[in-house]
Amino acid sequence: MTRAAEQLVLAERASRDAAKARLDSQIARIRGDIEERGIGGRIADEASAKAFAALDEAAEIAGQSKGVIGGTLALLALWFFRRPIISAFASLFGADDGSDDSKGNNDNGFG
Repeated sequence: MTRAAEQLVLAERASRDAAKARLDSQIARIRGDIEERGIGGRIADEASAKAFAALDEAAEIAGQSKGVIGGTLALLALWFFRRPIISAFASLFGADDGSDDSKGNNDNGFG
């Protein structure tokens, strides 16, 4: 082997050894971190961080869409209280729709 080739091999070996030392130190740091806080704790932290990020985004969107959210809530309230509202209007105007809920009509609107 020539002198230049030997120097190249030594330089490459030194570079390889330095990269291996960096890798070994990173692996040791990761192992120490995992021992300090287990995998379950990491998963819980990640899940809570994502949940808080989603909550922040939802709050931001809600702040920008107050009218849409208010309208949706109003329609939901009307839907859930539709029977009492219809009964109130029927009794107010004296109309009888002919339905008698005591005969087993148990329609809750879901089927």
